[in-house]
Amino acid sequence: MELKEFFDAEIVPCVRADGGWLELESEEEDRAVLKARGECTRCIALDRCLRWAESRVRQALRREVHFTAVPDPFLWRK
Repeated sequence: MELKEFFDAEIVPCVRADGGWLELESEEEDRAVLKARGECTRCIALDRCLRWAESRVRQALRREVHFTAVPDPFLWRK
């Protein structure tokens, strides 16, 4: 299973259940950039969520990956 498939099937539903929205923007070797939207743009626990996602990838795909999230400024709400 590819990272994008796994991310969309396993990580995204958990994040969306909390009102967040993460999209896999790009992937290169052991690094992946995510676009953060919804509640993820202002969540104080986003770093912990990313570390959790990394651990899920390690467990399921036996692969090391480091996620970085970039907030989408057009979807910020005040």
